Amino acid sequence: MGTRRAILAAAGAEFGAHGFDGARVVRIAEAAGVSHQLITYYFGGKRGLYEALSEQWLEESMRVSQTHTFAEAVRRYVHWAGEDAAWVHTLTREEPGKRPPAEDERAAELFKHVEELRERQGRGEFRSDLDVGAVALVFFAASIAPAAIPWIARELTQQDPASPEFIDHYAEQVGRIISALAEATQDEGSPVNGEPED
Repeated sequence: MGTRRAILAAAGAEFGAHGFDGARVVRIAEAAGVSHQLITYYFGGKRGLYEALSEQWLEESMRVSQTHTFAEAVRRYVHWAGEDAAWVHTLTREEPGKRPPAEDERAAELFKHVEELRERQGRGEFRSDLDVGAVALVFFAASIAPAAIPWIARELTQQDPASPEFIDHYAEQVGRIISALAEATQDEGSPVNGEPED
């Protein structure tokens, strides 16, 4: 693993464990096996680290979204959250009502996701009467739920939400739900001039 990747991996674990405010660059440096000064050189400090991590997560998310069907993309998000829960914990540790670091950049990337999802809706990947923003939020929440709220996932499913078997099964089920939305669109037919078909 390269130095920059090692620093980002250590930063992800630190932010996930302590949140942005509680994270300490000195602990990140120790975990990555580098000097505090090297982190400053690469990233400029804690905020720069957080922004680099956010960019990395959003770029990977967009790459997955653009190269797979909606159902398959969400399956992969479920696996991603299960295999690397640090970014999920980082998100869920953000304080309500407080502007997160790199908020503007993150908002711009999320807007791209919504627009990409709108294109999927236009292609019939899910029903046209569903609000795109709501769909995005629902399936984002679904993809991170086992990592974000493991005790609820455990009680609802009576399975270990961290186990590979559960992640495989859950990812498949979420994908089937999305496919069912697409099938509902195909079965109902497309409206003509806003009116249902006979």
